Amino acid sequence: MLNYNSLVAAVPIKQWLSVVQKIQRWLWGAMTKTLFPSLYNQIFELEQGKYVFLNLLSGACDVGDEADLQVFEKGSTVQSISPELLDRGYFFKSAEEEKTYTTQRFADFNGSNSTNETQFILVPTYGCNFNCAYCYQKGLEGSSALMSQEVVAAFFKFVVDYRNQQKRSVMVTLFGGEPLLNSAKQKDLIRSIVAQAKLHDIELSVVTNGYNLEEYIPILQEATIREIHVSLDGSRHEHNKRRKTKDGLDSFDRILNGLIKAAQVGFPINIRLIIDRQTMFTLPALAQTLQEVGLFSLPVGKFKTSMGRNYELINEYVTPADLYSLDEMVKEYVKLAAVFSILKKLHVPSFFGITQLVTRGEMYMPSFDTCPAGKSEFVFDASGRIFGCTASCGREGYELGTFYPQVSWEKSQLQQWQERNILAIEQCETCSVGVVCGGGCGVISKDRTGSIMAPNCKPIKAIMQEGVSYYKEHFLSQF
Repeated sequence: MLNYNSLVAAVPIKQWLSVVQKIQRWLWGAMTKTLFPSLYNQIFELEQGKYVFLNLLSGACDVGDEADLQVFEKGSTVQSISPELLDRGYFFKSAEEEKTYTTQRFADFNGSNSTNETQFILVPTYGCNFNCAYCYQKGLEGSSALMSQEVVAAFFKFVVDYRNQQKRSVMVTLFGGEPLLNSAKQKDLIRSIVAQAKLHDIELSVVTNGYNLEEYIPILQEATIREIHVSLDGSRHEHNKRRKTKDGLDSFDRILNGLIKAAQVGFPINIRLIIDRQTMFTLPALAQTLQEVGLFSLPVGKFKTSMGRNYELINEYVTPADLYSLDEMVKEYVKLAAVFSILKKLHVPSFFGITQLVTRGEMYMPSFDTCPAGKSEFVFDASGRIFGCTASCGREGYELGTFYPQVSWEKSQLQQWQERNILAIEQCETCSVGVVCGGGCGVISKDRTGSIMAPNCKPIKAIMQEGVSYYKEHFLSQF
């Protein structure tokens, strides 16, 4: 039967029931009415006759057998069911009771988000020195003007005013194009940005292709660097085939040398692994290289990786047949890691929360919105325009306002993005994995449907099942 204590505790239903509601619930229970399984229950098979039961709304997770499976699939009465199943959010007496609980969890989510840090992304230029076939900023190459010092000053005034008015912490991320181009004028501009960040006690992150990273380290050392974020396309050989400079030069070794130097001065490193059918099977060679140069030996918090596909906003990717679906990518990576154990040092997928559940003993808080645009993220470019996120920056029709020469807002546009969440999207309201997916990317939704109030669905359950299988021995040990 279900093991209630060995996995994760839920946010108990009884915490939000009023005294009157508790009495009503007791009286209702005495009438032996049928209980209804929660919309957010998920069932994952471990092996024949053994299952993991997970409620994405409450965070409860337990292991159980065939008898428990029958209860979850068919429901039961309050007199024949374990009280813990009610208190942990697996069952409700009605859809209305679950809706009340959902509303409370939504309030919890909004309360947490109201104090979260806001990220301000600064695009000094859309210009870039690389010629990547899959660049998702195709069409913006002509917008290569460099941000002026006046615009930088306006940007930091905006950020500081926001911090003072909203009473929220802030950070600044340099983005592009390529923010670290090798020109005297751009270096002067980055020095100015670094000086402003230091003056106002604001941490900086840098998203860069890494080609000129080593030259910029002395400049960046004047700031507090949150992380250096660089993408790599597999092994040295594969990366150099795909990520050449506009002059046709290889880039892998220059990027790697920059990462080594950055790590030596203490900058946290974040490598985005660009994965498709061409790069996947070169990842063991990449992992071996990173291990040899010492990146795997960095302290906790100083090195991390993420898995990324070639950006799906591009309409005419050069070889679309190479692209994985999200669940295909995770499955293929796990299969490869079973053969090449070094990949477990390179990256362990999150499996949409399963890894955290196993390693920290808790699920993520339900996410009613995974699109940060216009809420916890804003992008500012050299023209003085404000956009909602990196997926929309520079694109006509996605402007949310301006910060230079004066601050102004497209209020109706901003409101749409700020109101986007799964309870506002009809298809998401009844989705059993909605509180993990969070509605997905609003820009992709708009690109595909014409409306940001549409879902950008992900194969959540398939990837979570992959995670349960990956940690099978952990779950089996709970029986």
